[in-house]
Amino acid sequence: MQAIGNWISGGVALLLGLLALLVSARAHDDYIYSVGLIVAIACALFVMNMVKQAYDEAEHH
Repeated sequence: MQAIGNWISGGVALLLGLLALLVSARAHDDYIYSVGLIVAIACALFVMNMVKQAYDEAEHH
């Protein structure tokens, strides 16, 4: 059941990251541009951490 939650949170992070990139691309203000990029990078790091945890967990079995 934990795997389904990981897939859902990964999908939400993916959609949030893509939305942040879209907002950043259409921004007319430097602040909004920066926040969009920071959120997109944070989402990418979150997903990469989830992948790392999955491999670490599989290695222990």
